Amino acid sequence: MPRNRRILGECPRCGQDNYTCSYNHFQTEGLRIDSWEHKCPDCGYRETQAFRSDADDLADGFDPEICPFCERSAT
Repeated sequence: MPRNRRILGECPRCGQDNYTCSYNHFQTEGLRIDSWEHKCPDCGYRETQAFRSDADDLADGFDPEICPFCERSAT
C-alpha cells in the first residue's frame, strides 16, 4: 500500500506550515504492521509509532488505523 500522507499545518517546534502525518501499512501472511509518523521537513522534528498484529500489548478495541498523535483515520 502506498504511503498515506497529509499536511497538518504548523510544526510544534519551529512553527513552519509543512508538518505532516504519514501512515504506512505492511501485511504478509500472519503479520500486519501499521506505522504512523508526524514529521517536519523544515526542522526535522518527528514522532513515530508502529503497531504489530503479533504484539501482546495492544488493548482490546484499539484501532491501529487511527493515528495515536492526531487521531485521523488511515482511510
